[in-house]
Parts: sequence; C-alpha cells; structure tokens
Amino acid sequence: MDSGKRILDLDHIVRNDGRIYRVVGNLDSQTHFLGYNVYSPNADGDRLYQGERYKKNFIEDDNLPTDVLDTYELVARKDVTEHHEPVQSARSNIVTFQSTVWFDLYTELVRTFGDDSVGIFGSSMFGLHLTPEGNVRKDIDFVIQGIANVEVLRQQIPKIREKLGFAIVTTERQLQQYARYQQIFRNQNNSIKSIIARRWTSLQLSEQVVTTIRLRDPALTIPTELVTTPAKDLHNIVISGRVTDADSSNLFPRKFSVITDHESMDIYILWWKFSTPVRDGDAVTLRGSVVTTDGHPVVRLTDFTRHWLKIENRKPQY
Repeated sequence: MDSGKRILDLDHIVRNDGRIYRVVGNLDSQTHFLGYNVYSPNADGDRLYQGERYKKNFIEDDNLPTDVLDTYELVARKDVTEHHEPVQSARSNIVTFQSTVWFDLYTELVRTFGDDSVGIFGSSMFGLHLTPEGNVRKDIDFVIQGIANVEVLRQQIPKIREKLGFAIVTTERQLQQYARYQQIFRNQNNSIKSIIARRWTSLQLSEQVVTTIRLRDPALTIPTELVTTPAKDLHNIVISGRVTDADSSNLFPRKFSVITDHESMDIYILWWKFSTPVRDGDAVTLRGSVVTTDGHPVVRLTDFTRHWLKIENRKPQY
C-alpha cells in the first residue's frame, strides 16, 4: 500500500491477517486509523473473497458492549495489505450492478454531484454483495463526499426517490429498527424513535431493502484524544441547549454544537447508527463525557448505558 496515501472515513482495508475493516472517521494520525472489523475469514461464512469464506460481523448487536469504542480498533497502517477507496471502487465495480436500480441510483448521484464525489463502500468493494449466481444480494451502499453537498442532497433526494421508484422509510420498517436499536442503546432518555424517523438520507426499495446514503469530508479530522482517552479518566456531564452547525452531524463522527445559557460546546457522537440525529435549532438535552482536545473541552457520547441524546422539541413521525 502507498504509505503516503490518506486513509479516510468509509475507506475499507484488508489487514495482514485477512480481516476487512471499515474506516470510521478521519483520524488525525500518520501511523494509525480507527477501524471496525466488518468482515472476518470464517470457514462457515456465506461470502467469498479471493477464494476464502468470510462472515459479516455485527459486533454491537451480538455482543452488546458497554461502550462503542469497544467495537472499534486502532489499526496500524503498516498492517494494511489492501486499501479500497469509495470513489475508485465505484468506477472499478460498477459492472457488478449494471442493469439494476443501483446503477440508476449511481447515475443520478453522479449527475447531481459529479463522479469525483460519489463512491460506494462496504461489501460491494469486494464482490461480497453478490450471490453465487452473480446477482446483487441486497443493496449497494453509497457515499457522497463534501460537507457542502449535504444541503444539495437534502434538496435532491425527494426527486431521486420519485424518479427511481424509492420511497421514504415506512413506519413498519422504522419500528423494526427501533426494536433492534433499543437493545443496543440502553438508556431510556435516548430519543431513538425520533432519531430513526429523521434519517433523511434513506431510500426504501422494498420492505426488506433500505439503503442509507452516507456523507464524508476529508477535511474534517478527529483529534486522537477523542478516541484514545479512556472512559475511566473522564467525568460525565448533562447539558441542555440549542443545536447549531448541524450539517456536520450527518458525517462521522456526528459533530455539532450546543449553545447553552452560558457557552457553546462541541458535541461528538461516535454511534454509527445515529446517522442524521440533529437539526439546526433543535432543543436537546444530552449526557456525555468531557474530553480535552486541542486544549479545550468537548463532549463525547460513546457509552451505551450512561450516555444519551434527548430531542426535546420533536415527536416521532409515526
């Protein structure tokens, strides 16, 4: 692998032991990145990559860890044998989903954002999205690059749904997600239903198939202290206020600011599943850990039992 090439959010890498990782966030480090082990070699796996069987991991759902940081790993760049980048992967692998609605979706996204800003990530980078017969198993995961494109996507996605036959996510599907999520996010103060309902980048093709377009921006980096400071060294606080700078909450980590009666505080949510959690002007109350990054305090939400985000001014949309 090119040692000078940046490893960015939603890139995927193959480690020297064969495990496949999704990169989470743009870690401010020259030697390591933060990764989630999404696929592992397994003799009983139902997917095939380079002649070896793989299984998909669902660490949060299966293990119910205390803290999301227990599901991520700091991976050394020197251990990387393959590096797959979304935009190039889309160009290389588009042939695998031609003559499907996913090709039509890619075409629409490229028409809107340009092919330098549209990528794929996940299983389709490795051919793991195909059945043995060569058909798309479920969906194709897309990513749009650049925080400036958040508002463009917000304006265009209703038109894309209508043109291609997608729908907004049904109440039934949202309730299925809620049943799953409340097992993971175990503090009752979390506004889980509201957060699922406002996942505005999702497109539903059928009752079984929903794809959620993700966003990233290479210019937004994660301070290393945000992910390396042990929870035992931190104290938790509860703050209430109004949300500002919400566009970056659509990226990972979910970053926004809360203006209280006394100050403005930057908030970082490291929960992948809270994909588009807040909007400008929201009244929120939240609990998280205070971490010092770049000499000033920020609030980090990672703990599944002690941390929470409550949206005060919104009701679920179903």
